[in-house]
Amino acid sequence: MDKLLTPANKALLASYARSFVGAAVATYVATGDPKAALNALWAAALPVAMRYMNPKDLAFGRSSK
Repeated sequence: MDKLLTPANKALLASYARSFVGAAVATYVATGDPKAALNALWAAALPVAMRYMNPKDLAFGRSSK
């Protein structure tokens, strides 16, 4: 399990968590709808996934391993 949680993977998870919390809080404050805030989960995953899929991203891209 420790091999999966490398420093790069921990940074990726921390980035995702920040994106999720920011999107969920902003959505909930704007709408007051908890279901909409939960939908922010997949929306927050998009930027992180885009960074992971980018081989030129030195921090989180596939080539960073």
